[in-house]
Amino acid sequence: MLRKAIQILALTFLSAAVFFGQEDAVPISSQDTKIPTKVDEFGRVGECDLGARIDNFFISLNKNPSATGYIIFYQGKDVLPAEYDSSQMERRTRNYLSFRSFDPIRIIFVRGGFRDELATELFLVPNGAVAPEPTDTIPAPTTPKDKTFLYDNNALGSDYYYDFLDEFILSSVKAKMEEETRLAEEQAKTEESNSEESIETEVETVEETFEIEKPTPEEIEEAKFSWLNEKFGEVIKKQKDSSGVIIFYADDARYDVGKLQNLIEEGKQKIAEANKVPTAKIQVVYGGYRGMVQAEFWIVPKKGESPTTRPEEKPVEETVN
Repeated sequence: MLRKAIQILALTFLSAAVFFGQEDAVPISSQDTKIPTKVDEFGRVGECDLGARIDNFFISLNKNPSATGYIIFYQGKDVLPAEYDSSQMERRTRNYLSFRSFDPIRIIFVRGGFRDELATELFLVPNGAVAPEPTDTIPAPTTPKDKTFLYDNNALGSDYYYDFLDEFILSSVKAKMEEETRLAEEQAKTEESNSEESIETEVETVEETFEIEKPTPEEIEEAKFSWLNEKFGEVIKKQKDSSGVIIFYADDARYDVGKLQNLIEEGKQKIAEANKVPTAKIQVVYGGYRGMVQAEFWIVPKKGESPTTRPEEKPVEETVN
């Protein structure tokens, strides 16, 4: 697929840059063969930054073939309850390792508990050395019992391989996008034909085409519901007399909100069926405009207040006089 191909190409250049900069890799000193070496530590990072750090970590592992890699994940104290028993950073790291086809057999993943701020530590541990232990931790937060709280918050359409949100773009917006693309292509052709280079020299232009692989029905289904959190229904079931509210946000000038609501309702059905919870215990609400399509999962106890929607302010469109 085109997005996947572009990402692979970008990662190829990134990896080349990292591998040519191998002086950043950490060798284990012969004097410290029984002491773990911290290769890196970082907080919230983007995909490219995370990829570069993991690439460099594997370079260090390759330079020390007898060592084992340890990755310790710490949650921040502000993490939502959905992440109490899991780590988004761990999932991102594992996904990246899989994407790059790195062998995880030499990596040990450790959930280090909680810190004031989210953090990840990368260690090289020589054969026979004592494994590193979590440090600077704080008590784990607890899930509220008697008040309404935000359980999870996920973006829709963030899948690498297939952006299903294209299916929900309004037809008027699609027509405008297609017209803009057509005009841009016409302008490019006009500029090319008027250029001095095209006039003075006759060059045969060879257009390279890429065949975009279509996603399978299974990939489409996975992408469409990648935002789901089935444990949301598990919490509703455990907390008797509680109910759930899914608030979704989207740009109604770009997307068909009605169709998006139908998608969220399908997701609600999956959550209810997976946990044997009555669908009536989960409500779906459109919360208004946000620049990204997002879904919030709220738990509402018996006497709890309904969650308040929190839309973003729409950007002001510039007018041309």
